[in-house]
Amino acid sequence: MKKILCVAVSLVAAAVAQAISFSDARAQIGACIADSAKMTATMKSLPAADQAAFLASVNEAIASMPGSNEAKAAAYLNANKAALRGAAKGNVATLLAEVFATVAPEALPIVSESIATDLLSRTADPTKTFTDEQFTKIAESAMKAVNERMSSVENGAARSAFAIAMLAQASGGTPADLTDRLVETLPEASREVARKEWIPAATGKDGAKNYEPMLGAADAQTAAPVQTVVLRLAGPQVLDSLLSNLVEGIEILSNLHTREFATSATETADTELMTPLPSEPIGYPNQL
Repeated sequence: MKKILCVAVSLVAAAVAQAISFSDARAQIGACIADSAKMTATMKSLPAADQAAFLASVNEAIASMPGSNEAKAAAYLNANKAALRGAAKGNVATLLAEVFATVAPEALPIVSESIATDLLSRTADPTKTFTDEQFTKIAESAMKAVNERMSSVENGAARSAFAIAMLAQASGGTPADLTDRLVETLPEASREVARKEWIPAATGKDGAKNYEPMLGAADAQTAAPVQTVVLRLAGPQVLDSLLSNLVEGIEILSNLHTREFATSATETADTELMTPLPSEPIGYPNQL
């Protein structure tokens, strides 16, 4: 028992040692923008309650940086994806909302597409699969967080539409009515234009993707950066599925998460861990 207590105390002490204050994190913003690994590590060291505010501060710093649209878009891309990878348990949706609230509109097309492909795609992690119904619930839950955050942001509905386009891409095309259901989560005044103009253009429903209608509605101050240049400046992108993290907090899915979305090996481990403990201590074989 004493050994167990010592181990527990050591783990708590290590966790406390790794934690940093919000002011200390802000002092490292420049380093976080320059180094994705530093950004992820800093996010992991912050309490969940401070993570969104820190990400907003990072995006504010990127907005004020000198340089081309492409250089800034590359910085937004790397910093925001790194932040999502460092999200505390159950905090991915909150950070996604902060991404769409604080990244410059002109950078949102490439940031949202990269998140869809590398972090939220249903095929990003072949060991975990999601039915159309499950993915729809995940997407609707994510949009709830995004829309709540956008309620206090200028041109928030257009920014939310970028999130819808992202989730549509991450879905792989099914269910067919996903975008319609997500558009219904937008403020009523914006649903018609989103359904008829913004989303069809952004998802390439009638041809090549075109974000201009949404960029105009979001009041983008500059032209959209050249995607090929941004990706070259950003460097290789890491594939890291976060869909399972978005399940946290969705009651109908959270209780099923360890069984439905786990590998067979994990399922076996979960079953063993769920075996009830004996009510009384038991001895070794042949021991009275």
